[in-house]
Amino acid sequence: MRRILHAADIHLDSPLRNLESYDQAPLEQIRGASRRALENLVKLAIDEEVDLVVIAGDLYDGDWKDQNTGLFFVGQAAKLTQAGIPLVVIRGNHDAENVMTSSLPLPKNPDGSEIMLASKKVDCRTFESIGVAVHGRSFRTKAELEDLSQSYPRPLSGMFNLGLLHTSLTGAEGHDTYSPCKPIELSAKEYDYWALGHVHTRGEHGLADAAPIVFSGNIQGRHIRESGAKGCYILDIDERGGIALKFHPLDVVRWESFELHTSDMQSTDEILDAYESWLGTTLAQIGDRMLVSRVSIVGPSKIHHQLHQQRHRLESSLRATAITHGGGQAWMEKFRLRTTSPNKKLNVGDLDGPLASISSVVERLRTSVDRGDLIAGEFTSLVKKLPDQHETFDPTDLQWVDELIESAAADLLGRFDG
Repeated sequence: MRRILHAADIHLDSPLRNLESYDQAPLEQIRGASRRALENLVKLAIDEEVDLVVIAGDLYDGDWKDQNTGLFFVGQAAKLTQAGIPLVVIRGNHDAENVMTSSLPLPKNPDGSEIMLASKKVDCRTFESIGVAVHGRSFRTKAELEDLSQSYPRPLSGMFNLGLLHTSLTGAEGHDTYSPCKPIELSAKEYDYWALGHVHTRGEHGLADAAPIVFSGNIQGRHIRESGAKGCYILDIDERGGIALKFHPLDVVRWESFELHTSDMQSTDEILDAYESWLGTTLAQIGDRMLVSRVSIVGPSKIHHQLHQQRHRLESSLRATAITHGGGQAWMEKFRLRTTSPNKKLNVGDLDGPLASISSVVERLRTSVDRGDLIAGEFTSLVKKLPDQHETFDPTDLQWVDELIESAAADLLGRFDG
């Protein structure tokens, strides 16, 4: 039995943008997450007694601000090699050769081979003791637009052949198209396994009865769009070359979204109770990790006006719930209030005067296809003057525009009712 650990997209010391904008954010825990996730990877490899570790690109998030990033990886790589575990790494778009201006000597593998694969051509590392050959090629430039897999050689006879590649395959949402290729083309190489990087969502893309083509995903989520468990795969390879894949989470900070429909709710207390219940269930599932959540209250709601009038109080109560019931393990990253009136119209009764005027203006905004541009034209100069804006005004984000309209309408009604 041979064991190989496949990881990718470490993004060591990746910056997490805009954290300073949020009061009480656990900055140090989140900032250090990529380092602790890499430490988890090394510990897992040693504890599970794997025979080889491969990293399919984007070890670094970009050029180092100082040498500490490189020194940290040198230390972790040394732990592996000192434990007798070889390591093979390729560069991706974030740490391509022309991106990195600094470098440090890396430890050699136990057999004396280099850890980092070359970029000018496909490089190969053979590990005779375990019968494994790793074929890979680093990115020379950030934007490798050609299909690098075309230059990968035929498999070595009598070896388990692993292709190490940083690629978007046929394309993935949220990821630039680099080294594009098709699964059928990779299968035609007749390798035994393709270890891919670049796409941060893990998954298998191999054809039926063909070698597995696998994205391991990144090892640590960096924002709310990278939610769920993040980690690596361990391949168990039997005497006949059969592969058993098992995912192992490595992340230390877990990003999750909590979306709540309030159509049947009568008070904000029910919202707080629902969030508290979700926190308890989710924290129990993720172990000792930090939970960072985004809360979205959506849909038609009987208490729509009340929610928008009490928006800031509700947001503070939700944050307090995360702090109180999370035991220092939970934090609410952002709050979205996107409810509507049940009948989609303002409830102003039969009154004339100001309330009728409000109703007319809001309904015109609600139904206008260019409502984002209308609001942007009115308030762009005002927004520029406001301090500490957590997000810029984007008139193309109609969900956010509608949220602003609903909040303003509810606030105005509250003022008139008072």
